[in-house]
Amino acid sequence: MGGYGWPQSGSADRGALKGLPNNTEAEANVLAAMLLSGEVVEEALVELLPDDFYRPSHKTIFIAMGGMYEANTPIDSISLIDCLRSIDKLEAVGGEAYVLELMGNTLALANWQHHAKIVRRDAMLREIIGATNQISALAYDAPTDTKEVIERAESMLLSVTGREVKSAYRTLSDFMDEAYAEAEEVAAAGGEVHGAPTGYPSLDRMLMGLREGQLVVVGARPAVGKTSFALNLALNAAAEGYTVGFFSLEMSGKEIAQRFICAQAMVNMSNFRTGRISPQEWGNINEAIRELGSLDILIDDTPGTTVTEIRAKARRMLHNKQKSLIILDYLQLVNPPAGRNYGGNRAFEVSEMSRGLKIMAKELNVPVIMLSQLNRSLEGRTGKRPQMSDLRESGSIEQDADIVMLLDRSTSEAEAERDDRPDFGVTRVIVAKNRSGPIGDVDLMFLPASTKFYELEQHAVE
Repeated sequence: MGGYGWPQSGSADRGALKGLPNNTEAEANVLAAMLLSGEVVEEALVELLPDDFYRPSHKTIFIAMGGMYEANTPIDSISLIDCLRSIDKLEAVGGEAYVLELMGNTLALANWQHHAKIVRRDAMLREIIGATNQISALAYDAPTDTKEVIERAESMLLSVTGREVKSAYRTLSDFMDEAYAEAEEVAAAGGEVHGAPTGYPSLDRMLMGLREGQLVVVGARPAVGKTSFALNLALNAAAEGYTVGFFSLEMSGKEIAQRFICAQAMVNMSNFRTGRISPQEWGNINEAIRELGSLDILIDDTPGTTVTEIRAKARRMLHNKQKSLIILDYLQLVNPPAGRNYGGNRAFEVSEMSRGLKIMAKELNVPVIMLSQLNRSLEGRTGKRPQMSDLRESGSIEQDADIVMLLDRSTSEAEAERDDRPDFGVTRVIVAKNRSGPIGDVDLMFLPASTKFYELEQHAVE
């Protein structure tokens, strides 16, 4: 299996004499797509290795782009030419003319994934040929013990197929050990929260905290306060030593900072923005800024991002962090992957993105809190209590989620007078789904001026 070493000259000529499987046009299309899209770069670097490229010049270009990606250098024709020139490889790959030729192949984006599969398939076939040649030579010059021949032959073939057949299985005993260890930890802690705390005791007892690999969906109608709730979750987890990666696709980082400061200092948001701040409030604000400065909260406010970009950024954010979680505000603002054609089916797009975020939670082994809008149709329903079926644009969101929390509140005092509606000023957190425990309601007092939530009392239902 190939590493990221530079190719040796003449390897293609030796392969050509033996007629090894290859498709250099597919290789060129993959490289062209990488030049045209940063999202393709990340996916291609996951799917392919340098030795998958048959032509040495293509391997060289792939290695160069991999190095640029690791260095966080923008990948375009000018930067790639400069990189190749700096390592004295530009002429070896065909000069500036070939790089520009790749850049001009704008159709490469349409089918790059299929072409990547062709590149990987041919590379695997070459590896199988190499392995069988070695096995054949070993059989002709076999040691006395044939078991050794069989073992070495199996090892060679497994080294080839290992990438294609990813062995993710483990024994039941392994998983039982993990389950037992978790039970011991929870028991030792007196049944307290095992995962990232929400900061609300009744909610934490119900969920046992937000745990690694979970996708947690927080749904609400517009203007009900789902972003404020997410910011409170971020503050509460960070105060317990968690690193929080906050992806905001709606508000700017400065707006988020304003909300954090006002929530922590208990200062009216409107007064903060207009400068109507008393001397006492300035003291509270300065103290809040000192306290917030010690928290490990990382904010990305890039608009129009994709799940792939979020996954790549989250990996860097949480690298070497012991306790962490991700918050995304919110799903419907995430862009679908470039080059994918969903035929205008937005529900299918959202389903794919939701599934991608669940995969990210498992890969990074962190809880991912995903905010989602609810359909406005519930406004016409008697009672207006939200249900999982109200999650906007995709029924698969509730399938992917481990926990679904729906926020509900009365929009007027007259509405709050009804028996089936929350009291005025109360936000009801409806735990509509909980794979690992009970469902039920928890009432929180919401102070809109400072965007702060406080627990009132528990309404959990087994």
